Amino acid sequence: MSNIFGKLPTCLSTFATKSYFKANALKNIGLRGTHCISQLVQQDKMKVKILPALSDNYMYLIIDDATNEAAIVDPVEPETVLQAVKDENVNLTTVLTTHHHWDHAGGNKKLLQLNPGLHVVGGDDRIDEMKQKVAQGDEFKIGNLNVQCLATPCHTTGHICFYVTDSDGTSKAVFTGDTLFLGGCGRFF
Repeated sequence: MSNIFGKLPTCLSTFATKSYFKANALKNIGLRGTHCISQLVQQDKMKVKILPALSDNYMYLIIDDATNEAAIVDPVEPETVLQAVKDENVNLTTVLTTHHHWDHAGGNKKLLQLNPGLHVVGGDDRIDEMKQKVAQGDEFKIGNLNVQCLATPCHTTGHICFYVTDSDGTSKAVFTGDTLFLGGCGRFF
């Protein structure tokens, strides 16, 4: 399959990949009952709200407890994201997009339409609405939280993982997109 996509022009490859993931998500929509419900993970200085998306994906709302500033990872379902932002009463400022596939970046455009001014970060020019392109070792902040970018070009050439820590290193999490898997996902394209 990767040989076929590798020989197509970028616009066709992007369309085919997006169509594949969209069809797969729609096919499995009835399986939502087996998907987990939202969970809040509280660390020392950071909260992560795990938000189920589609039938088999997750989005992550990262919250800095000190500043109440938040970022969302891979916001494929913008309405769900904005409801979580409201429920947690936080200031969403940043979108972290691990890679360009529809089931991760497909909600960026709509999220920015619903909540203009968000800063979209990613490692691939194919990511909708990207404002800042990052690479291995790049760093930035979400409130007082440190974010380090880890290039992981296997599932896609521009895949980035985001390693988030507080200033003491007591709160930490890594958001891997489609780099680490359970159950056979994560084909190399």
